[in-house]
Amino acid sequence: MSYPRKIRRWSNKEIDLLIKLYPTVKVKHLVKKFPHRIKSTIVAKALSLGLSSAKLWQSKENNILYKYFTETSEEKLLRLLPQRSWIAILAQGERLNLQRNTNKPRVEVNERYFKKWSPNMAYILGFILADGCIIKGTYKGYSDALKFGVQKQDIDILQKIKRELSSKHKISYYKNATHLCITSQKIVSDLKNLGICYRKSLRENISNIPSKHVRDFIRGIVDGDGSINFDKRGYPTLSIYGGKQTITFIREHFLLKFDIYSKLNRLTKSKNNRYLFNIAYRCNSAKTLIEYLYSGANVYLKRKFNLSKRAMITQMKKINNKQYAFSYSRKSS
Repeated sequence: MSYPRKIRRWSNKEIDLLIKLYPTVKVKHLVKKFPHRIKSTIVAKALSLGLSSAKLWQSKENNILYKYFTETSEEKLLRLLPQRSWIAILAQGERLNLQRNTNKPRVEVNERYFKKWSPNMAYILGFILADGCIIKGTYKGYSDALKFGVQKQDIDILQKIKRELSSKHKISYYKNATHLCITSQKIVSDLKNLGICYRKSLRENISNIPSKHVRDFIRGIVDGDGSINFDKRGYPTLSIYGGKQTITFIREHFLLKFDIYSKLNRLTKSKNNRYLFNIAYRCNSAKTLIEYLYSGANVYLKRKFNLSKRAMITQMKKINNKQYAFSYSRKSS
């Protein structure tokens, strides 16, 4: 025979403690303060007393946001609001119609980097065009960002980009990939002026690249969206992929500077109804172009730079003193 469970009445001491803690401490943590109570009974008692849950933003917390949200760093806001995550703070700031000052970055970075052309700046711009992106801030007042993602084996290029931009942003890791996200409204604005756009996949724009920096710009694209391979004889092939405007720009530059030709190949169609294009060069033509791109370079992807060194020392025969370039694809235009 079972007997009804004896109900333990709330003592005045427990009620006073609940009134003090419930508005600021989450229920899962309150259980430790009330060893004879379970979550459901704690919540039920709080509701009967008309107490506000710690999940709800308290007036004291909102006052902190009103005072500090616009100018204060992420680290300090998290210290002032220890019960809240950064995402929760941003969301509540937006609900209160507050806006963070995006004129200065929250993490140190050289915001003037893309205002002046240099070989390294041209390289990084090309790498962004091929393998980077700019993204809009998730919440109101949250700066737009420049973002990169590469395989773990290619982390060296993210480290070089960090050094170039004097950035204190952290490189993050997820499975077999590494990521670098640089939040700065000014950097993103400068990149948009240089032809980089949101959701740029296969609809990129090529800005007016100073002629002395074109090779660095193209090397950045090759490191991001190109490949250097070797056939059975050990002869190199240089292949480059991208949107039609990018590939046409590179193809015409190689043709004008070296009189080396490649077909413009149209490959797969993307989800936004745009085609991926490529050009490819083999043997002596590839060697000439690889040497042009990588010889004496300051910034590069180490893995491809090592392949370029192998290509530059490869000895190949010339046919009738001419260099030949070949391209391959099922479709071409």
